Amino acid sequence: MIDVFSIIVGIILALIATFCFSMGFVFQKKGLTQGLPELEFQSGIKNLIFSFLEFFKNKIWITGFLLGILGWVPYLIGVSLVGLLVVQPITSLGLLIFLVSSVKLLGERIRKTEIITAILLGIAPILIAFSAISRINFNLYDFLIPFLIFFGISTILALLFFFGSKLKEGTPLEGIFLTITGVIINAFGTIFTNIFTQAYSDANISLFSLFGWAEILFGIFWFDIYHIWVCISLYGMGIFFLLGVVFYQSGFQRAKASIVYLIINSLSIIIPLIVGIFVFNQSFEFPLLFLIAIGIILLGVFNLSKYQARIEKYPET
Repeated sequence: MIDVFSIIVGIILALIATFCFSMGFVFQKKGLTQGLPELEFQSGIKNLIFSFLEFFKNKIWITGFLLGILGWVPYLIGVSLVGLLVVQPITSLGLLIFLVSSVKLLGERIRKTEIITAILLGIAPILIAFSAISRINFNLYDFLIPFLIFFGISTILALLFFFGSKLKEGTPLEGIFLTITGVIINAFGTIFTNIFTQAYSDANISLFSLFGWAEILFGIFWFDIYHIWVCISLYGMGIFFLLGVVFYQSGFQRAKASIVYLIINSLSIIIPLIVGIFVFNQSFEFPLLFLIAIGIILLGVFNLSKYQARIEKYPET
């Protein structure tokens, strides 16, 4: 049983993380409006890297980027205190923070369709919480095959959305498809976060010694399954989170920030939970609520994609 003090501290930390994540996206979008180069994937990896490095010269964008990183500290501590089922629904409040900020700081016009969709998408994580999903606890030997299957299917989906963005190049749907690609890639980072947490616990590594950090950074040379996964998952987190950021920024450059954020917020909740079921053997006490939440999220993303494509054919009035 979680004590009252831990619950209060966990909720406060979740609110702090929510504010950091939401305002981080707002500042990043604001920075993108100040003449930063477009991230063109067809221009080659070298040019893409140089273009992305230019982002770090923009003070507003880097402020948003650092806010997003900063938000992970209270988020992870909050999860450790009260669990994902308490923290994740609270982060859905970021939808409201972001929509208000989009109007005040970005000058975007929020329409009724986006407000209604935001409310529905804000309800979805609450339904997920009440579905009572179990905590993640898995065997580092047994999960490998389902993990590779999911990784392969997700990679195919990410490629399909990426090529879809190229087919829709120059249209409003290009930004939507690039955003979804980034969400899938970012989900890989979340999966590696779960693997890292489990492997770190099983390996009994200490963070308070240089030897402990050597185990984490170079664990692949320890030749046991726990240290190998600690090392692989650490670098996996870094690589996929960074790639996800690149795709997010490209999506921000091509679509309304409010719609992009709604898609990121929704799919970033649902994909890790699906992984929890099929890869990490999590279960629900009330699976119907989870299925309803999935339906709401899929309808919301589909609705926003159609809406984005329609409204950007016409000038703002």
